[in-house]
Amino acid sequence: MSEFIWQKDYGIGHALVDNQHQYLFDLANNILEAKTKSEMIKYVMLLYKYVREHFRAEEALMKDIEYPEYSTHKKIHDMLLDKMVSISDNINQNNWDNDEIRVFMRDWVLDHILVKDKALGKYINQ
Repeated sequence: MSEFIWQKDYGIGHALVDNQHQYLFDLANNILEAKTKSEMIKYVMLLYKYVREHFRAEEALMKDIEYPEYSTHKKIHDMLLDKMVSISDNINQNNWDNDEIRVFMRDWVLDHILVKDKALGKYINQ
């Protein structure tokens, strides 16, 4: 059963960002459901690649609309990417922990998407 289920009220009111967030939920579920190290690596790498693209798109949007919290938001993106690299390194060293990954994904969803990105959506839609 999927742990991360997209709900309409998670959206920020920007179609591209919302679609990307929905796909990120799918990737997060794939990671949590991985049964082998190779599956885990595959999905973490897919997530990392996709997240980099997503963050670039989101950061370009923030610049375009002159979002006043751009610098803070970008720093959070950078920290999330660093954490993903750390998790990836742990997996490669056979030191992966589903609970660590689950907590990271939950924190990301609950704090970043549902708080930080929601604030961006509020700014976009004002």
